[in-house]
Amino acid sequence: MIALSALSVATAACNDGNTASSGQVDQSSAYTAIIEWQAAEQEPVVNDDGTVKLPVVYVAAADGATIDVGVQASVAAATVDIADVRFADESSEAFDSGIDDEPVIDQGVMLLVGAIPEPAPTIDVELVRYLDIGSSSAFALQITADTTTSSGIGTATVTSATPI
Repeated sequence: MIALSALSVATAACNDGNTASSGQVDQSSAYTAIIEWQAAEQEPVVNDDGTVKLPVVYVAAADGATIDVGVQASVAAATVDIADVRFADESSEAFDSGIDDEPVIDQGVMLLVGAIPEPAPTIDVELVRYLDIGSSSAFALQITADTTTSSGIGTATVTSATPI
């Protein structure tokens, strides 16, 4: 697992290899949109001192591949104020095996994200969300580029989420 708060500072300038043109959803904007969607879906967790903490969201590629470090850095920088994003090389890293039912660590969620298609104005991505090792929900997400920004690159929104 890669700790992204330090990684985002160290590699924020990395090129993630995406070549999306204006108005297209690339890997970074797709993952960012997915994290934003999940953060909005997740129940707030309150710390012992009464403050609300950022939702913990683990992310792994469903095919077991490592998500590009440049993409990870871009997503971490874009979501730093809305979620504690933790990329995992293996989904098992997200579960607390020392507790019955093996919940996701820190009251978070684990997202197994399907393949991100080539950049396009709108893409479809499947994912499976886990609250614990035995509790999952599958979704088909439609992600659309946000063309209201000045650059149009790197911003996107989940425009539909359908349980599958």
